[in-house]
Amino acid sequence: MTREPIDDVLDWSNKLSSWKQDALRRLAISNDLTDGDLGELLGMVKKAAGFTLASAPPAAVPFVKSHFGGGKHQPIVLKGIANAENINRLVPKAGLTFCPKALTIVYGRNGSGKSGFVRILRTACRTRVENPAKLKVLADVYGVSTGPQTAEIIIDAGAGDIPIAWSPGNTASPELMQVAVFDSASAQIYVDGGNQIRFLPFGLALPHRLNGVCLGLKDTLEAERATEVGNKVSLTAISFAPARDTAAQRFDKALNKLTTDAQIDTATAFCETDQKRLVEITVALSAGAAAAADVTAFAKWAETLATESAAVGATLTDEPLEKLTALRDMATTARNAATVAAGALFTDEPLPGVGSDTWRALWAAARDYSVKEAYVGKTFPVVSVDDAPSACVLCQQPLLPEGASRMQRFQKYMDDTLDRAATAAEKAVADAVATLHELACLRAVDFADRLEQIRKRDTGLADLLVSFQAAAVKRRDQAIARLHGDAYETAPPMVVPLLEVQAFALKLKAEKDGLAQAGNAEERTKLTAEKAELEDRKTLSANKSKLVARRDLLVVDDAYLKALADVQTKGITQRANDLLDTHLTKAVVTRFDAERTGFDIMHLNVGLARKSDKTKAEFEVNPQTKLTKVTSEILSEGEQRALALAGFLTEVALTDGSGAIVIDDPVSSLDRDRSVKVAERISEEALRRQVIVFTHDIVFFNELCRTADAQGIEPVTVALFSDKSAAGKIDAAGMPWKGMNVAKRIGRIKNDSAQLSKLHTTSPADYEVAVKNLYGRLRDTYERVVEEIIFKDIVRRGTDVIQTQLLRYVCLSDALAVRFHEGMTRANTHSHDNPAADTVPVPSPAEFATDVAELEALISNLKADSDAAEAARPQMKPKK
Repeated sequence: MTREPIDDVLDWSNKLSSWKQDALRRLAISNDLTDGDLGELLGMVKKAAGFTLASAPPAAVPFVKSHFGGGKHQPIVLKGIANAENINRLVPKAGLTFCPKALTIVYGRNGSGKSGFVRILRTACRTRVENPAKLKVLADVYGVSTGPQTAEIIIDAGAGDIPIAWSPGNTASPELMQVAVFDSASAQIYVDGGNQIRFLPFGLALPHRLNGVCLGLKDTLEAERATEVGNKVSLTAISFAPARDTAAQRFDKALNKLTTDAQIDTATAFCETDQKRLVEITVALSAGAAAAADVTAFAKWAETLATESAAVGATLTDEPLEKLTALRDMATTARNAATVAAGALFTDEPLPGVGSDTWRALWAAARDYSVKEAYVGKTFPVVSVDDAPSACVLCQQPLLPEGASRMQRFQKYMDDTLDRAATAAEKAVADAVATLHELACLRAVDFADRLEQIRKRDTGLADLLVSFQAAAVKRRDQAIARLHGDAYETAPPMVVPLLEVQAFALKLKAEKDGLAQAGNAEERTKLTAEKAELEDRKTLSANKSKLVARRDLLVVDDAYLKALADVQTKGITQRANDLLDTHLTKAVVTRFDAERTGFDIMHLNVGLARKSDKTKAEFEVNPQTKLTKVTSEILSEGEQRALALAGFLTEVALTDGSGAIVIDDPVSSLDRDRSVKVAERISEEALRRQVIVFTHDIVFFNELCRTADAQGIEPVTVALFSDKSAAGKIDAAGMPWKGMNVAKRIGRIKNDSAQLSKLHTTSPADYEVAVKNLYGRLRDTYERVVEEIIFKDIVRRGTDVIQTQLLRYVCLSDALAVRFHEGMTRANTHSHDNPAADTVPVPSPAEFATDVAELEALISNLKADSDAAEAARPQMKPKK
């Protein structure tokens, strides 16, 4: 029994992990996996990788042959395009209706709107045009219309018509991927790029589709890993200063996903005893010159603080402060008494204020000027010099007797007992201000730093000093205010910790002396190592949460790495390509050669070679030359188009579930002989699937209609036209007159003549014009009878092909020749412009109907004679 490809797929699947077998099962029974399918498969992958999941995924179901339904997809039917808006110059709400079976031919001259409809389809369906710029669909660049570009593509997937909304840039509908589009933009890609069998037949697509699932799961896992792990491991790094070989640092480096909580607890254990030991060792090892100097400086500062504390107790407690107030009051009283005496003494002086502070400052300045500069060596005030009046040291004018007397009175006042007493009292106040203790320690900027040093050694003393320092500074400020006679706040209560400070200073002195005596080298080495271990273990203990977080991240990351390894595609891709080589590559090459034979291009030295990727099968066109690998640089335009069509039809034939095909201008650049072959091939394909052809070539249109008729297909034809306002308008007549064969022309004439009887009775003039036009169509039909019926298309207008083998049908008896002549004569007579004086009557509707019936009878007789002639000439039949 012949082994089927699916059997090989099944054998291979049995070697895969359980979730991949389940994925193959799902792919075999469904064209597309749902988000639910993918979520369940992801759960299976994660469970196998060791993830802790909130809910367990379903059990995997192995893939068996019964799951495979033969690999056949339900092809869709392309029913039409509707409500196209803002697409090129297409009329608003433009649309087309396609024949659901066999062949639809859309004909239109250049600019009639065909390309607008094709551009919609090639952006929505499967096409080889993958450059986004070439897939761009423009609006009417010369128009003023605005708004979005939209359309509806009508399909039937077996349950009735379904409109699929389309707009540029939207994600393509999966159903439309069954529709393949061929046009000029994709032709060169087929020539230079080869074929892509996107939906493989015979179940061969399953490995490629499994690759697609793996790639999707890989993207999901990588995204999750980036979020859940990312660079978070680096954020849990612990900074040790410096890096050294300690148990703590070794543990930190060795931590991994297998590290247990108990191991972390042991490694990070650090208690109060450890801290005390660390302090002891630190103090002992600080016995260096710098450390000793620090302690020495601290001890000296403590001694100074003790001195300041004693001074504060002596000068800034309540009793000394009250004495300062009394001193200031005494000076003030003495000065007031001297001022009163001066007021009584100098009441007759011309200016007031003699004896005041300002006046005394002026007098002192005058005295200093006299003694030091004006009258050096003479007793102040100097009232005469060499028996002449001296110059006043203030106004520089000679002292008159009255002025001299006044100066002497002033000096006598200054020498008076009251003024001397006031001055002495004021000096005592000034001396008290000058001798007030500066409190260099308590008011220093670094007192807070020193306080912290004390707190590390004696918290109680530090707390006492906080309140003591604040009270001492405020009391000193109050002392200054008292001496200056200024207002002051009530002094805060103060406890002077003199004994405590003195005891602390003595303790520091002892420590300083002990450090100075330290120095055993061997013990120092041991202490240094112990200190390093304690310091790093303390650091590790402080960062215990980082160790746990890192271990947990490593556990999660390991699970992600296992899951990512499980969705790798390398082995699947290799097996998929092996299956292609075994079961499909030969079929593709054979089919490609058959298509090339049909188009008469087997002389082209090109071939196909498999070049597949992870998710689809590709077959590269090989020009088999070392000069170039670009086939379009070797072949002519016509050869390229024929080769592209061969590749396209090969791809369509071997694509599983391939639906309709859309072909735009398939014979561009082809000669007429090969155009006929293309028409024959398209008609043959229309027997298998829905085919939609767009063309502007009326000769090819006729060929396609003829070859379709030969296959027993009645093609549906649509004629497009444009005018100044818009394109994409549909001619209600359908097939253009030039494209109609004899039978269709007669049908058209009969249909158009139905209104002759009414017109004959209502408007003879209009009737005459109408019947004359119809006789012209009748004459055209007689001419087509010669080509199609009498000479059996042996020679066709517009082609350079002569089919001599069809001569076996040719037979024209004298009687039929006469009938043809008579009928043609009547058609000529009534279709041409006859002279006004001529007596040729206008035929009645009945006469016209008789002439049409006569042509139908003539055709029937001609066909009968042709069949008889062919039967009588068996030797002329082509040999099979």
